[in-house]
Parts: sequence; C-alpha cells; structure tokens
Amino acid sequence: MSARQLVRIAILFGVLLLLWGAAALARHRESAPATADRFTFPPIARPGVDSVLIARPGDTVLLVRRDTVWTANGHPASSAAVGDLFTALADTAPASELVAERRASQTGLGLDSARGTRVRIFGKGRTLADVVAGHRTPDLGAIYLRRSGQDVSYLVRGGVAAALDRSGSEWRDRRIGGVPAESIAAVQVSRGAHSYTLRRSAGRWSFVPGVAADSGAVASLLGAYRTIEAAGFASAAQADSAHFERPDRRVRLLRPDGTPLLGLLFDSTASGFWLRPDTARTVYKVESWTADRLAPPDSSLRSHH
Repeated sequence: MSARQLVRIAILFGVLLLLWGAAALARHRESAPATADRFTFPPIARPGVDSVLIARPGDTVLLVRRDTVWTANGHPASSAAVGDLFTALADTAPASELVAERRASQTGLGLDSARGTRVRIFGKGRTLADVVAGHRTPDLGAIYLRRSGQDVSYLVRGGVAAALDRSGSEWRDRRIGGVPAESIAAVQVSRGAHSYTLRRSAGRWSFVPGVAADSGAVASLLGAYRTIEAAGFASAAQADSAHFERPDRRVRLLRPDGTPLLGLLFDSTASGFWLRPDTARTVYKVESWTADRLAPPDSSLRSHH
C-alpha cells in the first residue's frame, strides 16, 4: 500500500469520526431539554413572598404583604391583579423562545436599562426572582423578558405579559365601596341646589313626602350601590384641587334607624367626576355615566302611572 493510499485512508477515517461526533451531538441535543432556549421562573410560593418591587422609568410600584393583605404603594391592592401575578409566576415552564443573545438587541425589545421594567421578588430576606420586562407583542399575548445581569432575551407568552405590564394605578383596588340593597332604608341625593330623598316603607319606595317612585328605576339605583368601582385615581395635585366642601353632587345611604351606611361626594371635571367617600381620603375618578347612575335626577325615578 502506497503512502498516498494511507493518507487517503487517514483522511476518510477522520471524516467518519467528525460525522459520528456530529451525529452523537445531534442526538444528545434532541434528547436533552434545551433549557438555555427557554425562560422559566424559579418556584415561587405566594405565602413565601413578602414584597414585589416593580420599577419602570417614571413609575415604581411596591407591593407589600401584611398577613394575607396586600398593598400597592401603601394603598389597598387589587386582589385580582395580585392573583394574576402569582398565577403567572406559578407557571414554571411558560411558552417561550430565545430571541436574542446580544446586549445590543435589548433596546429594540424594551429590555435595556432606559426602557425596561425591573421586577424583583423578595421573601424572608432573600431575592426570589430578578427579571427585566420589555415590550409586549402587537397581539398583547406575549412579552420580552430577560434575567437581570444577563444579555439573553426571550419572548414569553401567557399571563405574565399582562401581569407585568400594569401601571402603578392598575395595581390598586378600584373598589370604592358597596352596600346590599336590602340594607338600604333611605337614599338622599343632592344635585347642585336640588335635593330629594327616597324612603322605603312596607316594602315600597316613595319620595319624601309620599310621592310614588318607579319601582324598577329604584331597583336599578339600588343595584348600582351594590358594588361601586372607580375608573382610576386622582393624583396628589388633582386630589388637592378637588372641591368637596361644597360638592356638585352628594349621596347618602341610610339604615332604618337613620344612621349612615355610605356617603359619596362628587366634584365635576371636564371629563367626568372626582369621587370621595365622606369618611375616607382617597379620591377616585369616575365617568359621567357612573355619576349619573349613583346620583340620578329625581325625574328618572318618578312613577308615571
């Protein structure tokens, strides 16, 4: 056998070794989970979380747990919003894909330090999770995420997109109050200089002093008081400028013995109303149609029979 033939055999043997190695590597990749190509949250149990810090440019939210009660920047937090967050965190393998590995790609995804939302979750003095959230996809069904301190970026689908994209006010509880209809014995409404009172007697509602009221319209009014929710909240400056000393509208709900169940004060704005319970300091924003449901003109409640 010549030297040239030996060289050819050696080259062929080397090529076979390379092909065998490539095939083995491919089989290994197929059989092993591609963890580097997936985004996963560490196991996070809701009872083990003390606080969540969500910091985006110009808007920071601190969620804090006291026993089972959560607050958002010191205000009562929305139980639905907090629940959505922990439901999303409980998904340890959300549908995700690796979309970029270079830091230069983060700006376009909203994941750079100037645009990203940093989310840190703490429990018992430890950091349980530390991630950066970026833009949502056009269909709003996914969001870009990366782990803090890492360059690799992922597209993650599922509930985490909505859970991490809330503004500060959207974490707050928008429930203003609520009174079941059967607890209400009288309704006092003031609209500017005009006032009226509805009173229940022997199961029937009438205006004081004794003019019949439309039972269906009154039932609708009482239903509006069962759960009262705001459209938003006043800023500190807006709350300071609101005028509740002489409100544009006022509602008082009374028990049979005349003691108050709930009082609402309204201050009109160009786009709706500021509303404040008379025993609280929080100033809420409500739409005009909500104010009309809660404090309607008496003409809409009168019986036409």
